[in-house]
Amino acid sequence: MSEITLVPLHISSIIIRLDDSSNKKVDFAELKFDSQRQEIRRNFEQDKDLSANFDPAIAVTTERASLSVHCQYRAVGMIPRKTIVKFSLYTKDILSKTVDHDGQREYRTTEGKITVIISLSQLQSTSSDVLQICPRFRLLVIGKTGVGKSTLIKQAFGIKGVYVEKHKRGEADIDKEFISPENERFVLHDSQGFEASDNSRLNIAKDFIDRRRKMSKLQDQIHAIWLCLSIPHADGRLLESGVEKFLNLRKEILGDIPIIVAFTKFDEFVDKLELDAMESDEYDETALEALKIDTLNKLCIQPLKEAAGTDILHTVVSTKEDYESTIRQLIDLTTTNVEKYVTSEAALTMMIAQRVDIGLKVKASIAIGKKRYWRGIGSSMNFTGFTMLDCLSVIHKDIIDVWNFVDSRHLASDQFKALMLKDLDNADLPHTGEAFDFGLSVVSKITAILASLAGPLAPIVVSVAAGVVLIKWVYDTYQRTNIVLQRIMTYIVDLTCVMQILFLLASTGPISPRVIKIAVKAYEEAGKSTVHSEIQSHVSVTRSGGDDALEEIVRLINDHSIKAEDVQALRAKIKLPVGLQVDEEW
Repeated sequence: MSEITLVPLHISSIIIRLDDSSNKKVDFAELKFDSQRQEIRRNFEQDKDLSANFDPAIAVTTERASLSVHCQYRAVGMIPRKTIVKFSLYTKDILSKTVDHDGQREYRTTEGKITVIISLSQLQSTSSDVLQICPRFRLLVIGKTGVGKSTLIKQAFGIKGVYVEKHKRGEADIDKEFISPENERFVLHDSQGFEASDNSRLNIAKDFIDRRRKMSKLQDQIHAIWLCLSIPHADGRLLESGVEKFLNLRKEILGDIPIIVAFTKFDEFVDKLELDAMESDEYDETALEALKIDTLNKLCIQPLKEAAGTDILHTVVSTKEDYESTIRQLIDLTTTNVEKYVTSEAALTMMIAQRVDIGLKVKASIAIGKKRYWRGIGSSMNFTGFTMLDCLSVIHKDIIDVWNFVDSRHLASDQFKALMLKDLDNADLPHTGEAFDFGLSVVSKITAILASLAGPLAPIVVSVAAGVVLIKWVYDTYQRTNIVLQRIMTYIVDLTCVMQILFLLASTGPISPRVIKIAVKAYEEAGKSTVHSEIQSHVSVTRSGGDDALEEIVRLINDHSIKAEDVQALRAKIKLPVGLQVDEEW
């Protein structure tokens, strides 16, 4: 992942205003930044000011920009002469000297009798910047009908249905984009397998990949390919001749596009070996594990390497309940190689799109935070001139965007923000008094909360102010103080922990106020006090203007992380009642 992104200066308008006593007349102006040039000309001759509005706002990412104002100087009895007044615009100065004017953030600077007024747009979320470059992870899945593509996609991306096999034999349209309304962060292309007697499918796939590779925008390119192959029986063949040809030519066809071979229906392979072992009266656990490895190597891995080379990526996959770890392995292998060979933005979008690995969600939250707003929190130029609500809201958006829940409108609501702001300054909260494992502690609290309800549809009661307006300090301007540092650090860790609990409760379902309140209440009773007290201790000991605050945030998140391999077992311990997704009053 890229280490840091400078916060762009988002300019929404520029006004160039002459003093009434000036003998100059402004003809036009030039704004130069990032090797770009923006010309500003008069809309109407009679306009006194020279102005321009920018929609979308201009993003200036360099430390310095320049504005050249081209004028005519007129003195009585003299021929008009041209002159240029230059303004050096430093991002640091603009951010530190902006003021609120009628709800608009403005920066003013004057040279002689010319005043320049620059209006700035609101804080831009890092997640939005990433998703603007790569709004969807674009995946090509190749495999014969019946190999298990549909079920694999449904589980990996947490959707109810995908139509990769709803076409007649031989009629798959590889150019068709499959986008699920339940998860808009990935787009799927489907290619049927390459049969020995038909080269047309292989040629169609080659042409499609070639066209996509030549597209200039990352969002239009193929980011990864999954080649799905069923594990054959003992006397079966793994690769059709068409697939062998594709693999032989993969580096020429694909370039740097990662391809992962997924050996599907691994559960059937394991069941068959275990059944044969039990029937032979020679059942031995250690010997059986060795047999699985040897047989898989003989049937799949060796034939694959002979056709594609030893560096071909591969993994086994099963969509059965007890084999969720195999899907996580496929997702992790894909993400790692997309980051290595494509771009970090595509890898982040894959982490956002997938809904099976809680660890990758936490990793993506940290990666996006490190790009911008989590760095140098205590002395940040990013937040200068903004209110605390502005600062926390952009951090809030970055985090909830990563978790990519179905129907997440409630997570963006003022009511949810009010829940997260409650007790933000308070470290005097109840402690669990038990050996700490965040996942187990959370599950025990959820179980207790649900057991205490009068009925399955009884409302969850969480005390919360009517709205964030009641918390006065959120409307204060950001200041470089310890209490501000403490609040931002606490908000980041609290929200990340609540997102993990929501992943346990409703990773693929709508997020209702009822689910949110259960998650918030469980966190309050499971780990909130520890987080708050440790942050307060950290801030009181050291003035964390640098990245020591970032290191502490990451440490606390890691200490309060639910392990991906534990998610399935933890979910099994929670007996979720009916009506969990039903909306109720906050």
